[in-house]
Amino acid sequence: MMPKTYSNPLVILHWFQGILLTFILVSGTLVLSNIPNTIAKIGSLKVHIVLGLFIFLLTIVRLIVLAKYPKPAKLTQMGILREKLISLNHLLIYMVILAMAVSGIVLGRMTGLSEIIFFGSTLALPENFKALTVGVVHGMLSKVLIALIVIHIIGVFSYMLKTKENILKRMWFPKPKDRR
Repeated sequence: MMPKTYSNPLVILHWFQGILLTFILVSGTLVLSNIPNTIAKIGSLKVHIVLGLFIFLLTIVRLIVLAKYPKPAKLTQMGILREKLISLNHLLIYMVILAMAVSGIVLGRMTGLSEIIFFGSTLALPENFKALTVGVVHGMLSKVLIALIVIHIIGVFSYMLKTKENILKRMWFPKPKDRR
């Protein structure tokens, strides 16, 4: 028999990662990108980089957990197209998170940022991260990820409005009677 909810480890990872992604995307887009690249920015960059690396690792763990535990039955009240779009949205979210992390790592290595942040190098910060292709890619991926997350949230609530089924329960801790 298929479970009615996702596994507890996946529920924890989903919501924890959601909170971290919201923080890092909002702070990176609205705050970090508007701070001049001076020594005063290093503390904020360190937080951003550490969280980005942590999210990268959490995503890998999440994919392993997703493969290990059984998933709840597919939603029944939707067409094949919507089902495929949901699967595509989930896949793209994971891919973009991983691509963003890789682009951030490459950006840090190319600019000496890793050495400045973690090893006290006295190199100057680049004048503009967006002057580098990988910096542009990192910024564009953040916008794509925001769009994918918004689409994900809209999809959840539109399904709930259409079907009157609270599918948020699938991504929450099961009641003892719902464990199976």
